[in-house]
Amino acid sequence: MTDQRPGHMGYCNTHAKRLYSSRRQARKVIREHRNRAGMREYPCTLVAGHFHIGHLPKDVVKGRITAPEIYGDRP
Repeated sequence: MTDQRPGHMGYCNTHAKRLYSSRRQARKVIREHRNRAGMREYPCTLVAGHFHIGHLPKDVVKGRITAPEIYGDRP
């Protein structure tokens, strides 16, 4: 039987996204996602040390631009 507990620790009301307590936890959720292609984790700008997950922009997926060019280098 699969684990039915949520991987997130709450919601960020401003961004309307789930909060993950670490980059590692967010990556784990992406790996388990049924449509994980083109997804990435990124830090929440409001809650220090917490992360969201989301889809990469189409230009990054198509190889027209790199993620660091859009988002900057990882902290």
